[in-house]
Amino acid sequence: MENNFSGSQPYLSFEIDGELYAYRISQVVEVIDMQKITVIPKTPAYIMGVINFRGDILPLIDIRKECGLDCEKNFDFKESVIIVLEINKDDLENRFFVGSIVNNVRDVIEVKPVDILPVPNFDNKINTEYTEGIFKYNDNFITILNIPAVFSIKKNTNKTDY
Repeated sequence: MENNFSGSQPYLSFEIDGELYAYRISQVVEVIDMQKITVIPKTPAYIMGVINFRGDILPLIDIRKECGLDCEKNFDFKESVIIVLEINKDDLENRFFVGSIVNNVRDVIEVKPVDILPVPNFDNKINTEYTEGIFKYNDNFITILNIPAVFSIKKNTNKTDY
């Protein structure tokens, strides 16, 4: 259920390199433990490889590289988790699944649309086209990532299809 009676929407918050982000829970399929990644040669830097997810091949994306964030440190594979996302959920012809590696998952948070503010468009750590907004939770700001924009299939560009 995406909306509840109060008009708020649930978001899954997670941490990447000390910063807090969130995905709409309606697009989250599952959170799974890290597993062995098979590296595929000649793929873009943001594609870490693939894993077996319920018998299917699931591409794993380093969201830091995809969004242009600093990523000097590698993920701690003993502590990190994979958030499995469903992209283009309502378009069966173009629907696909992708894994997003994060340091850890925090909370499911109910957020009212009125509490979501636009991300200021100045020297940000993240490209604002990849965000839906930002909200304050327990004295921290959490950036909501725009899943369709971050994980879109881009044709006729230098970016490889997922």
